[in-house]
Amino acid sequence: MICGNCGTEFEMSTKFCPQCGVAVAKTIVPATFSVSPEARHPVDRRKVIGAVLLLAGIILVVTLIVETPASSDKGSATNSTDTSQIVDSPNADAAVPPPVPPKPQAPPFTGLTLHPYDLLKNPYQSRGKLIALNLNSLPVLYNGAVIQYSGPMDPTMGTRLGLMALRLERMADENVALYNIMGTDAGSSGGQILGQMAVELPDGTTELKFDRAWMVEPLEPLKGTNYMGGAIQIPSVRFWRYVGERDESTENQNTAIAPGKGFRYVKYPHGYMVDELCSAKQQAGTDNFCYPFNWQPWIKQGELETAGEQADALKADTGATGAGNLVVSWDSEQRVVFYGFRPHDSMSASAYFIVAPTKREIDIIWQRGDDITYLGPDAAMLKSAHAYEWLKQIGS
Repeated sequence: MICGNCGTEFEMSTKFCPQCGVAVAKTIVPATFSVSPEARHPVDRRKVIGAVLLLAGIILVVTLIVETPASSDKGSATNSTDTSQIVDSPNADAAVPPPVPPKPQAPPFTGLTLHPYDLLKNPYQSRGKLIALNLNSLPVLYNGAVIQYSGPMDPTMGTRLGLMALRLERMADENVALYNIMGTDAGSSGGQILGQMAVELPDGTTELKFDRAWMVEPLEPLKGTNYMGGAIQIPSVRFWRYVGERDESTENQNTAIAPGKGFRYVKYPHGYMVDELCSAKQQAGTDNFCYPFNWQPWIKQGELETAGEQADALKADTGATGAGNLVVSWDSEQRVVFYGFRPHDSMSASAYFIVAPTKREIDIIWQRGDDITYLGPDAAMLKSAHAYEWLKQIGS
């Protein structure tokens, strides 16, 4: 208790203030003390601890976000992965170029040579196969029927006069050209349109040349209507290459290897370039064959010039001959090989005639007993490559 008169503090049982003597009952006031706000409103400690932990977690996350790029730039070792480096890396999957699609391969060559007029009559023949298309002659008509084909003509002059087998009409599409199939009437020097043919061209090509025969693949005929509304269909082909050009996709990939040289070859059991090499072809069933005794004049002349003074002796040693079914190449030119031998004793003498249709050249490998003679523009190369041995190995 506290004395109300002098403020002296004393026990509750005291009746008089021990300091001033005043009676306690009349002057006692209760002792006072200050109370803090926390005392007035008690705090839940669990909530305080939770709030502190939450705040600490937020601070930690913000610190990691701010500091991680800096530590990556300094090259610090961590287990985390920087995805930006994966995207920009030259070794990433996105940087790997797509695989190159395989080059289209030409279908097998049938050994058959046709005129565009043959396809006009039957546009379904030889579909999906490779044929040679003869452009250097015209069908001669009498009363609407073909009685013969004109002889070969100079391609430059024939193209200028419109006397080749085909004449470009227009481009039907970006890669499809429409050609007129030409013919002529008996007794007339001019040409006339017999029909049309669609030709699928290689990419980037707008017009084809007529100086060589074409290697083409007959396709499904195109169907439509004429100007009178009648149903029509025209032959359609895919151009692959010119005759005489190498096409590795159709070559027999067996390769005879001579010292320092590689030779490719392919055999055509039904003849090869018959119309281009022969003035008159030999026919057996539906197959056409070319034999040296029916060679075009330029080949016969080339043989005489190559053999020179030995031409008569060479002719005596090669009187029996075989068709040109073997094609060889050691550069961009495809050469047709003809085999000739002595009629009554083939083992004592023989010769290989290697004809280059585009260059119009001929090489001769002449065997007489144990002596091998090489003649022609490529004689030195063929001799160094022992061409006689690998031709004998291949067989004509």
